[in-house]
Amino acid sequence: MSCKFYTVDRIEGDFAVLYDDDDNKSDVGISGLPENLKEGDILRFDEETGDYIIDKEKTDQVKSDIEERFKKLFKKK
Repeated sequence: MSCKFYTVDRIEGDFAVLYDDDDNKSDVGISGLPENLKEGDILRFDEETGDYIIDKEKTDQVKSDIEERFKKLFKKK
């Protein structure tokens, strides 16, 4: 199975702005995306089916990593 991952940067009206792992930007119509989409979600695009799916596990991991970085950055010494 072949797939790519995208981060939802923002939602603007009837489209979402997505960035892939190489920092390439794509504007994708909301109608082709999952209903419960939020900014910061990680989407998996299945090239065989043409579907975007929220990868909850990867989204949770990225959010956790970001929280840890902020904790370290603002840790009082």
